[in-house]
Amino acid sequence: KYPLAGRTNIVLSENPGFAPKNTIVCRSFEETKEELAKYPTEDIYIIGGGSIYKQFLSLCDTAHITKVDYKYDADTYFPNLDKLSEWEIKETSEEKTYFDMIYEFVRYSRKK
Repeated sequence: KYPLAGRTNIVLSENPGFAPKNTIVCRSFEETKEELAKYPTEDIYIIGGGSIYKQFLSLCDTAHITKVDYKYDADTYFPNLDKLSEWEIKETSEEKTYFDMIYEFVRYSRKK
């Protein structure tokens, strides 16, 4: 609903009525790629939904993933990078617990 504070927010939305303040709104994948080209790649973070991940994952060289030790009943999941040969784990946090939820942070890099 609101842009993240203290940063440039670029949103891909085909909804012509979507125009929040302090946000750059792009209407297509190509338009978004053109806008992102204006910024250093190390400053760009892609956050989804599922269709956003599918469109942009091939352009990413790093993925910061939170792995939750629980199988949710959902209609969309992020691709399992452990099963994709072009990705490798570079760093893993210690296992953490929040109430009864167990999770860890994993940083993947695309193999060169």
